[in-house]
Amino acid sequence: MDRAAEGRGRSGARRLSVISPPGGTPVAVPGGARGPLAIGAQHFKDTLRLWASGVTVVTVRGPRGLVPITVSSFASLSLHPPLVLVCIERQARAHRALMRARAFGVHLLADDQAELSDRAAGRRGRAAARLPRARARREVTGAPILPGTLAWLDCALVARHKGGDHTIFVGRVEAAGTAPGRPLLWFDRDYAVLARPPRVRLSTPRPTVGLRAARRRPRL
Repeated sequence: MDRAAEGRGRSGARRLSVISPPGGTPVAVPGGARGPLAIGAQHFKDTLRLWASGVTVVTVRGPRGLVPITVSSFASLSLHPPLVLVCIERQARAHRALMRARAFGVHLLADDQAELSDRAAGRRGRAAARLPRARARREVTGAPILPGTLAWLDCALVARHKGGDHTIFVGRVEAAGTAPGRPLLWFDRDYAVLARPPRVRLSTPRPTVGLRAARRRPRL
């Protein structure tokens, strides 16, 4: 809730709009919550493209079957209880299904699953994004769990929060599993994988793990 008006005071100084999140600490925002942005959207995107992250596919059951969406805005939230969060744009095709869901699956992709990421992101068309229902299984919550990924988490949806033009979905992890392999990464608007370090003797220092491009893609 905005508790201070936007604009300038009698002294000419820019006022601060005070935002009070429910149950949280008030935060003073220059220019007001809906005032001029400090940086433009493109500047913001150009900066955050340098943040290397893993690639996940979130799955949920919709009225017409399995609904997947590729998500890089994923993070662990709590250890006790085990909570994770995913951030989904409100205009995304999977948003409505997640708003109605009681559970969802999160899949950490392996470095050979860029095609699965593209399909779930809708880059291969809507038909390709509809993954076969037979590929998914159920664990605890009933959320669809895909086979063959580096890791998976079966999550009960426990909270939803507005976050700008996204919704933050919080899930309690009810089951999880892993498999051998290396992760698929997203860096500078392209896929990347961990560079495999050479075998070394235990007496030598461990090599630094670097990044290498998985394959070039047009900038989005």
